[in-house]
Amino acid sequence: MRPELRAMGHALRPFTAAARRLRRQPGLTLIGWHRVDDFCGDLSTPVDSFRRHLDELEAWGAHVLPLDEAVARLDAGTLPDRAVALTFDDGYASVVEVAWPMLKERGLPATLYAVSGYLGSDRRLPWDLGQPDHDGLRLVSAGELVAACEDGLDIGSHTVSHPWLPRLGTRELRRELEESKLALEDLLGRAVTSVAYPTGGWDPGVRRAAEEAGYATGITVDRGLNTTRTPKHSLRRAFVPHDPRNVRPLLDGGYTVLRPLDTLRRQETPW
Repeated sequence: MRPELRAMGHALRPFTAAARRLRRQPGLTLIGWHRVDDFCGDLSTPVDSFRRHLDELEAWGAHVLPLDEAVARLDAGTLPDRAVALTFDDGYASVVEVAWPMLKERGLPATLYAVSGYLGSDRRLPWDLGQPDHDGLRLVSAGELVAACEDGLDIGSHTVSHPWLPRLGTRELRRELEESKLALEDLLGRAVTSVAYPTGGWDPGVRRAAEEAGYATGITVDRGLNTTRTPKHSLRRAFVPHDPRNVRPLLDGGYTVLRPLDTLRRQETPW
């Protein structure tokens, strides 16, 4: 995170924290990571940093809930104060091998969003191609995903092939959403109720297609607090900065001012 953005988040934190306290009903904060390992890369969160992220959540007084329960309680108006749900995108193996055991030690639930077309193979995600090969790029296998699910890790869909959904035609959009859901449900033997839009790409048509495909929730990367007025198929979420010093401003909403940048970014194809 650039220094000027970090400074802005820290400066705004007292005001956004005060606004949160004045809310009549608590909202839901969704946060996310990609992989947890000690390899270099924008998507890699060092293991010690991730441990300190969890320490910051505990120190902040977060009530970490399973995603489905959190959304249901948001609808019912029964969320506890400082309610948070934890997510991981893309299906990297380090999530089930490193992050999930660390979360289980603390009794914290989480959701992993898997790209169904990349299970059971040695394929690399497009942005990892051409990178120096290392274990951090390895994706979870189908067997590992089943074992993690049986161990309590919630699994959601991240589509079949991780495309930029807003540019797809109607038929291809439905295929990406529906076939991923069905493939994961067949593999896991349980309902898959949530989808995370790849790279945060969504528009009203994508949101409508996700609802029609049978998902209860759709997850974006638009920063901000989720309230009862937030559409359930475009829930707001922020990825956690690597530096643990930036976790508290994120939780208090200090970076929500950057949401217009998120809106501009998701209107453009990233590749």
